[in-house]
Amino acid sequence: MSLQTRRYSLAGILMLGAVHLASGQNVSIQTRLDRPEIRIGEPAAIDMIIRTDNLPQTRFWLSEDSTGNARFRVLEFGALDTLDIGNGVKEIKARMIVTSFDSTLVNLPPIIVETPSGQASSKALALNVIAPQVDVSKPDDFKPIMDPWEEPYTLLDLFLILWSSWISYVIAGLLLIAILVYEYKRRARYMKPVKPIPVRTYTPLEQLQKRLAPLAKAPLETQQDFKAYYSLLTEGLRHYFLELWGIEALELTSSELIAALSGRQVDPRILRHLEGIFAQADFVKFAKSLPMPSEAHESSRLALELASELYAAQRPEGSERKEVTA
Repeated sequence: MSLQTRRYSLAGILMLGAVHLASGQNVSIQTRLDRPEIRIGEPAAIDMIIRTDNLPQTRFWLSEDSTGNARFRVLEFGALDTLDIGNGVKEIKARMIVTSFDSTLVNLPPIIVETPSGQASSKALALNVIAPQVDVSKPDDFKPIMDPWEEPYTLLDLFLILWSSWISYVIAGLLLIAILVYEYKRRARYMKPVKPIPVRTYTPLEQLQKRLAPLAKAPLETQQDFKAYYSLLTEGLRHYFLELWGIEALELTSSELIAALSGRQVDPRILRHLEGIFAQADFVKFAKSLPMPSEAHESSRLALELASELYAAQRPEGSERKEVTA
């Protein structure tokens, strides 16, 4: 409170303290008011120095108010310090905080201290309590009662508020439902049946055409070129007969392969041309024969033509080969 107050002349005669010793010198109490006058509701401190020869069994209390009507309140009481002054005597410094809400002269009763060896009491104190002066002629100077200061919320405060509110349980339930729905959809997406990889069916004839396609651009200059050319040509035909009839053509010599084909009742004309192609290939690979490039290209063209005739003439079941395409 910052209102100006008028001090009464009576405050000058108030006693600041009093001392009353017991018959023994080992038990005593001294009291002193820190101020003689307060405004209504302000605190006043009574400082005490107490001597006792038996600290554990020392007792304190206020004597009865002489008026029979206590007009003050004790707000706080506590010891500030304890000193050992010798011969088993302790000196205690203590403080009592009081206040009053009556604008009058308040008599503070004596404080009694007692031990098994004796008793001592202080003298009564007087505290003048005054009311603040208010100039009613200036109503604009009146200030409203201020609201309590707002303390900022901490994380712990927010957590306790949410924990004690039903809204937190609703939010937690919704989050749990959202997590379960997300997990269900994620698992359902991965549990969908995998679509089969598209496949394309290649006939033995188509496989042969793919294998012999590089021959159209193959170089034919050296003997090694011709050897590689005829090796690719004969290997393609051998794969063709393996896929068409299941003949293990890759492990047979040229003569053994022709004999196996004759057992399939192949047209003699086709068989004769095939025998010529394999014979030419053997000459190039083993006898290092060097034919004309036109003869080599004619051999690959004739091989495809003969394979087409064989495929059209007899097409046994299960002769198709499946292969995954990109």
